[in-house]
Amino acid sequence: MKRIFISWVVSIRWPLLSVGLILLIAIIPTIALAQFPWPVTPFNQSQTITGTFCEYRDTAPAPHYHNGTDIPKADGSPLYPVIDGVITSLDPNGDNAFVRVNRFAYVHIMPNSALGVGDSVFKSVTVLGTILPGLGHVHLTEGQVGSEVNALRENTGLSPYVDTWPPVINYVRFFQNGTGVQFTNNSVSGRVDIVSHLSEKNGPPGSSTSVLNNGTYKLGYKILSADRNTIVYSPPNNGLRYQFDRKPTGDVHNTFHPSFSNTSTHVYYVTNTPTTKTYWDTSTLPEGDYAVMVFTEDTRHNVDTAYVPVRVTRKDQLAPAQPTLLSIVFSNTPVARWLANSELDLLGYRLYSSQNNSTWTPALLENQLTKTTTQADLNTFNGEWYFRLTAVDTVAPPNESTNSDVYGFATSARRERLLIVDGFDRFGGSGSWPNPWHWFVFSHGQALAANGFAFETCANEAVISGAVNLQDYQAVFWLLGDESTAGETFNASEQARARAYLQNGGNLFVSGSEVAWDLDPQARGSAADEAFLHDYLKADYVNDDANNFSVSGVAGSIFAGINFTYGSAPYPEDFPDAINAVGGGTVCLRYGNGFNAGVQFAGVFPGGNRDGKLVYLGFPFETISAAPARQEVMRRVLAFFFETTEVAAADRNEAVPKQFVLSQNYPNPFLSGAKSRAAGNPATTLQFGLPVRAWVRLEIYNLIGQRVRNWPASWLEAGFHEQQWDGRNDAGLPVSSGEYFLRLSAESVGGRKLVKTVMLSLVR
Repeated sequence: MKRIFISWVVSIRWPLLSVGLILLIAIIPTIALAQFPWPVTPFNQSQTITGTFCEYRDTAPAPHYHNGTDIPKADGSPLYPVIDGVITSLDPNGDNAFVRVNRFAYVHIMPNSALGVGDSVFKSVTVLGTILPGLGHVHLTEGQVGSEVNALRENTGLSPYVDTWPPVINYVRFFQNGTGVQFTNNSVSGRVDIVSHLSEKNGPPGSSTSVLNNGTYKLGYKILSADRNTIVYSPPNNGLRYQFDRKPTGDVHNTFHPSFSNTSTHVYYVTNTPTTKTYWDTSTLPEGDYAVMVFTEDTRHNVDTAYVPVRVTRKDQLAPAQPTLLSIVFSNTPVARWLANSELDLLGYRLYSSQNNSTWTPALLENQLTKTTTQADLNTFNGEWYFRLTAVDTVAPPNESTNSDVYGFATSARRERLLIVDGFDRFGGSGSWPNPWHWFVFSHGQALAANGFAFETCANEAVISGAVNLQDYQAVFWLLGDESTAGETFNASEQARARAYLQNGGNLFVSGSEVAWDLDPQARGSAADEAFLHDYLKADYVNDDANNFSVSGVAGSIFAGINFTYGSAPYPEDFPDAINAVGGGTVCLRYGNGFNAGVQFAGVFPGGNRDGKLVYLGFPFETISAAPARQEVMRRVLAFFFETTEVAAADRNEAVPKQFVLSQNYPNPFLSGAKSRAAGNPATTLQFGLPVRAWVRLEIYNLIGQRVRNWPASWLEAGFHEQQWDGRNDAGLPVSSGEYFLRLSAESVGGRKLVKTVMLSLVR
């Protein structure tokens, strides 16, 4: 191109030179600046992108558009200017330390100490600084603050840039305009918000998630006939709603749905523009079937298009809003309570029940739970039960809402009152869990009930309001999943409630992957948050991503000898916290790479006058891979809180225990094979106790849930019983070294049931 250009200049006739050459010289600086090299080596080779211009950021001080391009390089890598220029400002402080050269800013770098404001720097020669420790990328912005432009816009900017990977439309959903009410079955009416999750792919499959989940460049929609052959409606500009060449000046939530979007997930209001909230008005179309076309394009013309069939109707297709189940707690009998819905056409509620979180049966219907009802007595249920609530309207047949979160309770002969607090509200694009409801109470409740304990359930909002008092419970199990900064893991009110509970001698179990990240000032928290984290959760934040999904117990801790995996289901856990123990806490669990995963503490908490106990896990309990492992973890926690989960001390000298008992096998670990002959323990003793005559089955499972040994079920009399295991499977073959789960299932004539599990270790 340069040779052609010079040739053309030389061939100009002299009479034209005075005008033509002056104009040409005037535009040369603009042409020279149209493209520029990369700020990292190699300068003239395409680089990876981990953050695109105008994608969503939910970080402090408020949600905003990403105003630059993120280019990953190792910590300490040198940064160079992309143009010759003069340093106009710099700041060496904090994670956002930067150097600005003319219209470009280089952020997350430690400025070169030899440079200062006013110094001249030279493209691809002068070292401006180095990437800060722990940041792993440079954030490049082009343009002045508040008027930034896309450094990867077409035919200009960073060059060369090769991107052959198209963006992906992950889903398209339809909501009543201006609300969180989603249309069901893609049957829409009235004013509709079209919402779509998009992922710009800036690298091949197998790249890190930060490369594959970026924001898009262009986005729009059209309404087509059902056969897609005719455009029946197109918004202005041929349907294009967004083209991010410059940072918009409007509210970022004109563009991004606040309930679904976060820094890693970009969910767009397709019907809006950056400056205007608008909608698709279905009333302008006849009733019938159509196709919604959503299209997107990146800066290198890679495209994706989704066609979603919809039905436009004049009939009321809007279900009531999802009801909020607040609690299921005992008031002589178990009582479910919820918040009232506000729809004018609300008919009532439906309460569904299940014992396995799989098969759901209507327990109470809208003729019993009318629109003015906000509680239900569950006195006809006994044992371990789970419930979920829906709302229905007056349409025939009625529209039924999305169900609430799953809450439950269990009864037991034990006297302790245990409470599960559900503090998890994050879903959709904002987190790993995709649905607006969850069933994680089931994972906790199942593990508690399997260990012979009763439990009750409430939402964290019920604790905040004071409707449920933590002081009424001997142990509290607070689940937080991957709840993070936006929803707050522990807000000020929750901290006050938990602090008072521990000061008064309570037993608190906390699990969640973003707790330390949310509370520590090194990440997102305030000084008050940090004090709560240090003094009452006995932990300090180390890293937002432990990046390991195996966990083992620390010798001498309550989890000594235990090993398990987590993080793949019911949702992928992508950012487990790494933590340290402080304030007298003790590390009790470690990730496979050596980071600390859990903390335990027993003693008087600051401001208290009674011994309390704490167990805090830096990952979600419900993501522990197997039910037996969850039950064993919970057994260890309960043993810590209540000294034993097997049998009261007074019972140990009795011939018949007062409740079902499954003791830890002994010896544990036990040796089998050649080692056992020298050690003298070729088998381990499995001991259990029955308070009444019962039908009993003993089974042994490996860590992936395969049964390896099964003793025939039989009736056994009340009392203590023993069974030997020599480390062989049902076929008489030796099993390999490792961790195994012993499971006891027992049912009495009177219907008393028990399933208990302990972990045992075998060494060959």
